[in-house]
Amino acid sequence: MPRRLVWLCLSLALAPVQAGEIWKCQQGNQVRYSDQPCPAQGDTLPARALQPNVVAAELRASGAASSGTRLAGNVCPEQVEIAAMESRATASSLGPAEQQFFKGEIARARQCRQGRVRYSASDWALSRQAQADQFRPGAEAEARQRAEAMHQAAARASGLRSAPAAAGASSPAGASR
Repeated sequence: MPRRLVWLCLSLALAPVQAGEIWKCQQGNQVRYSDQPCPAQGDTLPARALQPNVVAAELRASGAASSGTRLAGNVCPEQVEIAAMESRATASSLGPAEQQFFKGEIARARQCRQGRVRYSASDWALSRQAQADQFRPGAEAEARQRAEAMHQAAARASGLRSAPAAAGASSPAGASR
């Protein structure tokens, strides 16, 4: 048994990764994605760089429910996106302020998933842009300020006094973390 597992892992690791066409097929009330053309008719999806949030968005669009307690109308990053944020937070090219920013975003994403703060899709789009800006010299501080203002607004809209953040990572709205 372990020998089969080794061969399987080895064959998967050595298999070439190919990006081909993906077909979106409507079958009754269900949507099916395939690398083969649809039996009746379907749409070819455009090639794009898949990110963790794309998978979650496709699941929500197809009506698949994700686990976890959520506030009605609350949009939160999926667990796979939070894991990607954790990976980026440890990048050696980031300084202490940028790493602290990522820790705060991770904490807020988790609090969102716990239903403690309500966010919209545009809120997390702003957060994702601010995360990307942490790798652009000169754009980091302003991006952190925009994200902090968004979190403060979300906290107020959720009935909280201030935006939730990582323990020991709270800072005034305009300060860089």
